[in-house]
Amino acid sequence: MTRNILSFILIFSISFIVYSDNITVMSINAQNLFDTHDDPLKDDKAFLPIEMKQSLKHKNSCNSITVKRWRMECFFQDWNEETKNAKLQNLLEVIVSYDTDGADVIGLQEVENMNILQQLFKLLEPYGYIDFKLLESTDKRGVDTAFISKYKISNPKLHYVNFSPNFETIDTRPIFEIDINFNEKTLKFYNVHFPSNFHPAQMRIESFQKLKELIASHNMPSVALGDFNLTDKDDNKYNVYKNQEDYWYVAHREGCSSCLGTYYYGKGKTWDYLDTIMVSRNRGIKFIDGTIDVFKIKFNTYKNTGKPHWFNPETKRGVSDHFPIVAEIKLD
Repeated sequence: MTRNILSFILIFSISFIVYSDNITVMSINAQNLFDTHDDPLKDDKAFLPIEMKQSLKHKNSCNSITVKRWRMECFFQDWNEETKNAKLQNLLEVIVSYDTDGADVIGLQEVENMNILQQLFKLLEPYGYIDFKLLESTDKRGVDTAFISKYKISNPKLHYVNFSPNFETIDTRPIFEIDINFNEKTLKFYNVHFPSNFHPAQMRIESFQKLKELIASHNMPSVALGDFNLTDKDDNKYNVYKNQEDYWYVAHREGCSSCLGTYYYGKGKTWDYLDTIMVSRNRGIKFIDGTIDVFKIKFNTYKNTGKPHWFNPETKRGVSDHFPIVAEIKLD
């Protein structure tokens, strides 16, 4: 009798897990997730072991960098195997600390290539992750978008933004689209890393327009996530998110009212939601109340200030200059 009851409980529990229509999502800008190999097609010269930085060619290349901090990283940062592995371990700690063993679907930004993504995936496999995808883009800096998932990924493709002719596009990235198949349903995901604030706001507005065109081209339930690089100042000025409301619910406009943001600008001493998650309107998908959050633990937070703890290659502490944003989503 006891054995039969236990068997029933086990079967019921497994059925609940398999057929749950809820899915958890995390978006995280991993801030320079690079391997230790020199990729001639990527601008990875700051992220190499120190012994690979001694040539005159490398030093001349570093001298061409105008931002002092980046120039010093190019000359002196020792991005060796120990440093890279510490970065991976700290990132792993943040990911699996959410929802016991990590979100069902993770969208990452600033990932150099498939090599480093596969290394992260191997660390995550014991937590139930089964698939990962990255498509190499033309971004010369080498900071692509990627997915790691507990569900099978299909139909990966890149969508480039056709920016106005007067804009510089050398370090811009396409929108990465995939399908996630689970419980006999298909959910479309878009992972974005829109042009940084070094670029005019109009470039981000044009990127949002491209995203709107993509979701308008079908009627599937959809999630868009990533580093949108949109400050509150520009959003208020141009009504960017408001202009998306025909198609999207925006996480930080729907919940997490006590959260400050995902990124802190030290110069202006302001918080912004550079990162967010959006779910499609009127397509049988919605945020679950109370689940939208900016995810902070000791590994990714400065103790004294509460700001994102950048990864420090010397101390091997920290993770990223962005906090992850997370949410649980329900499909009707």
